[in-house]
Amino acid sequence: MPGPANATGRASFAVAQGTFDVNRATLEVFLLRPGKAPLLLSGGAFRQDSEVTELASDSWTISEEGNQYRVDIKVEDDRLRVSIQASRPASLRWPRLQTDIRAYAIPFGEGSYIPANDPGWLNWLVKRYSGGQLLGELSMPFWTQLHEDLSVTWIVETPFDTLFSIKRVKNTAVPQLQHDFNRLAPDAPFVISIAPGPAQPLYGAGLYRKWLKSSGQFVSLTDKIRAVPQTALLGGAAHIYVWDAGPLKATDVLNWASFITAFDRARRTPGHLAANLWSSFDPQTRSVFDMSLSSTRSRLRMVSPFNQLQLVRAINQGMRQVVAVPAKEPLDGGHDPAGEVLWGQAARTQLVEAFGPYLLPAERWGGGLSVDTVNALKQAGLTRAWLGAKDWLDAFWHPQAVALAKQAGFLVAVYDNYADAHAPAEPETWAAAQMGANLASAGQHDASGTTSKGFNGIGVFANPREAQDYARQRIKAVAGAAGLNSYFLDVDAAVTAQADYTPGRETSESENARVIARRLDYPGESLGLVTGSEGAVSTFAANIAYSHGIATQPFDWTDPDMSGNQQSPFFVGQYWPPETPTLFFKTVPIKRQLATYVRSWKYRLPLYQMVLHDSLVSTHHWAYPSLKFSNEQQNTALLQLLYMTPPMYHLNAAVLERDLPFIAAYNEVFSPLHQRLFTQALVDFQVLSADRSLQRTVFDDGTRITVNFNPDNAQSADAMQFAPMSASVQIPGEKDRIIMIAEMFKATRLAQP
Repeated sequence: MPGPANATGRASFAVAQGTFDVNRATLEVFLLRPGKAPLLLSGGAFRQDSEVTELASDSWTISEEGNQYRVDIKVEDDRLRVSIQASRPASLRWPRLQTDIRAYAIPFGEGSYIPANDPGWLNWLVKRYSGGQLLGELSMPFWTQLHEDLSVTWIVETPFDTLFSIKRVKNTAVPQLQHDFNRLAPDAPFVISIAPGPAQPLYGAGLYRKWLKSSGQFVSLTDKIRAVPQTALLGGAAHIYVWDAGPLKATDVLNWASFITAFDRARRTPGHLAANLWSSFDPQTRSVFDMSLSSTRSRLRMVSPFNQLQLVRAINQGMRQVVAVPAKEPLDGGHDPAGEVLWGQAARTQLVEAFGPYLLPAERWGGGLSVDTVNALKQAGLTRAWLGAKDWLDAFWHPQAVALAKQAGFLVAVYDNYADAHAPAEPETWAAAQMGANLASAGQHDASGTTSKGFNGIGVFANPREAQDYARQRIKAVAGAAGLNSYFLDVDAAVTAQADYTPGRETSESENARVIARRLDYPGESLGLVTGSEGAVSTFAANIAYSHGIATQPFDWTDPDMSGNQQSPFFVGQYWPPETPTLFFKTVPIKRQLATYVRSWKYRLPLYQMVLHDSLVSTHHWAYPSLKFSNEQQNTALLQLLYMTPPMYHLNAAVLERDLPFIAAYNEVFSPLHQRLFTQALVDFQVLSADRSLQRTVFDDGTRITVNFNPDNAQSADAMQFAPMSASVQIPGEKDRIIMIAEMFKATRLAQP
C-alpha cells in the first residue's frame, strides 16, 4: 500500500557519470560525483513542505494546492527519465536551471554555441526568445549545457503544451520551460530526460538522434527514396524559387513599337481582343499607353522599359477579366485548377490570334517558370534543381516549362498553405488562404475563447482536422492540373500545432500535430510527390523530404532597420514589384552584430545536421536566400559546403544574367558532392583553430570537408595548411580538392563589397 516518503525524502538513481539525487517533495535535482562538489542541476518546482506519498522507490505523488502530481523516474540508456502527470489543469515551471553554466549548445534552427554569460548574446536571447511554443522556438526539443568537465543534456520527450523562453538570471542566459497540463490532454505526462556526458557541445545531438531512432520517429532519406523514388532528385539540387506575374513578360513582345501601333489600330475594332483589353484598362494605364504610342512616333521609336512593364501588367490583368475561366472542377475558395489550365490555353490562343507576329512563340512566354528559364539552367550545367513556383497559376499556365523541367531531372513544386483561412471578401488575402466560407469560420480558439488569428493578424488559424478533407482535395487537384512531381506545404512543419478549445471540435496540441503529420504524408503517400515544408521541427522531419528555414530562420522582424525603415541600407525589401519582389531579389548588407547571433560561423553548430542530415534535405528560409546578404555571401557559400546543405536562389528573366554565372560555378562543385553525401549521416564536427575559423565535418562514408572562414591562410593543430575562404574536400580513394570560394565570387562578378 502507498505510504509516507522515506526518512530522507530523497531518491537516488545511478548512471555512468555519477548519481542523481532527487528531492521527492520539490523535484530539486543534484548530480553527485566522486571527488566532486554536488552539482545542482535544477531547483525545485514545489514547496519543501508539499505532501509526498510514496508509491514505490521510483514513483510518488506530490500534493500541492489541491493538485496531485504523480512523479515516475527511471534510468534509461544512462539518462534520468522524469515523467510528471497532474490530476487537474495546472502550469508547471520545471526544470529550474542554475547559473553555473559555461556555455550552451541549443538548436535555434541549425544550432548555436552560446557562451552563457556573454553580454551581447544575453541581450539578444532575452529579446528574441521571450516566450513561445517549445517546438517553434527550437528546431529540436533538447539543449545541452556545458560545465567545466561535463555536459548535461535535457531532452523534452513530450514537447507539446510547453513554452520555452530565455531569462536573465544573475547576468546569465537561462533556458526555462513552462508546461501546461490541460483538460484537452488530461492524461498526457510531461516527460524530460536528463543525460550527463562529456564536455562536448555535440554530445546532446547524438543522444537526441539515438532517442528519435529508439522511439520510432526517425525515417532515413534512403527509406524515403524507397517509398517515393523521385526523392533521389533532391541530391545535388539547388533550391530555386521562380517568379512570374502572368502569362506574358515584357520581353515576350518582339518589338514594342510595332506591337503598340498594331494594338492601337485593333482597339477600335469591336470584338477584337485589343478592344476588350482596352475596356479593362484604368485611366492611368490608358495614359501610359498613349505616352508609349506617342514615343513610337519619335525618331527612336521606342517604349521605355518602365512603360513596357506597366503595359504588360495591364494586359495580364485584363486577360483575367476578358477571358473567362471555364468551370471544370470547382473547389471552395474560388479555385478550379483544371479550369485554369483551360484558361491558360484559351488565353494563349487568343493572344496569338490577335498579336502573334509581335510575340515570341507561346511556349516561351513567362519570366519565371518558363521554357527559357529551364533551358538557361540546363545550359549553365544544372542537372538537378528544385523549382518552386510562388503561385500555382504559373504552373497551370506554362505546362511546357513544367514538362521540360521534369525531363531535365528537376523537381517542380508550388507553394500551398492550409493553416491560414481567409473570408472570401478579405482584401489582404492570397490564393492559398482562400478555402471557402466554412473553413474561414473554422478558426481555432484558445482556452479563454479568443480566436487564433492567422499570419500577420489576417483571417484565422484553421483547425487542421476541419481542413483535412479540403486540403487533400485541393492538393490532388493542383498537383494533377500542373503535372507536378513535388509539393511545398507552408507552415505545417515549422510551428507545432495549437490547441483548439472551440466547443464541439476541441483538439489538443498533440492531436492537431498528428493531423498535420497526416497532411504532410498525403502528397507523398497518395500522389508520389516529393514533399517539403517550412522549418521542419524534428516532430515532422519523418513526414517530409526537404525543408526551407533551418539553415537561416526568420529574424528580420527583430530589427526595425531591416523590417520597416525603407531608408535604411539594411531594409530587406517588400512584396513589390510582383515580378521581382525586392524582399527576395534585393541584396543588402546585414549588421555585423546581428549576423553574430543568426548566421555567424563562429557560434554556429551543426546540431540539426548531426541529428537529421540523412533524414531530410534542409536549406534557408525563402526570405534569406544564399545571395541575400552582401557581406555574408561567401560565408554562406562555405557553410553550405561544410554542412552539405543546398543553396537557395530566387530567379526570373530579369536577374538570370546577373546571378546565373555564380549559380553555375557553385553548382559545379556543390552538386556532385551533395549527390554523394545527402543520404549520409554527418558523424563528426571539429573546430580546428582557437578562433573557430577552421572547421571540419565528417560524413559516414569517410568524406571530410574542412572550411577556412578566415580571409588569410590558416594552419590546423596538425600543421595542415588551408587557403583563405576555401573548402578542402577529402574523399576516401580520391584526390583531395580545394574549392576557392573567394575566387569564385570574383570570377563571377559577385564579389563582396
